[in-house]
Amino acid sequence: MTRTRCHAEGAEVTLRSKTMVLDFAGDCDGTQAAGIRLVAELPDAGGAEDGGTVVLERDAATITQPGGEICLAAREPLRWDDGPVDVEFVLPESPESTVLTVRGLLVRQEPADG
Repeated sequence: MTRTRCHAEGAEVTLRSKTMVLDFAGDCDGTQAAGIRLVAELPDAGGAEDGGTVVLERDAATITQPGGEICLAAREPLRWDDGPVDVEFVLPESPESTVLTVRGLLVRQEPADG
């Protein structure tokens, strides 16, 4: 399966009630839906939970910050199409509480180098 570089710029992300705009970059397969991995750096304003990374993969997200790492599941399966994606991520053991919301995630593919 061919992997290509992809990116999603200017996605609005709300993490634990803090909203920010992030640029994601990573790789995906030719159809995006089966295999996608996008990474964004979280801003570091100097607080205990600031900085780190958000990794989006298929129907899951991983947030790594100075205090540790949490793995989240999409509240509903993601539908990758030609338009922007909005998705809520929850703790699998506590699905009633949204931890991460991503709005306007528009993934664009570019040919892989080499």
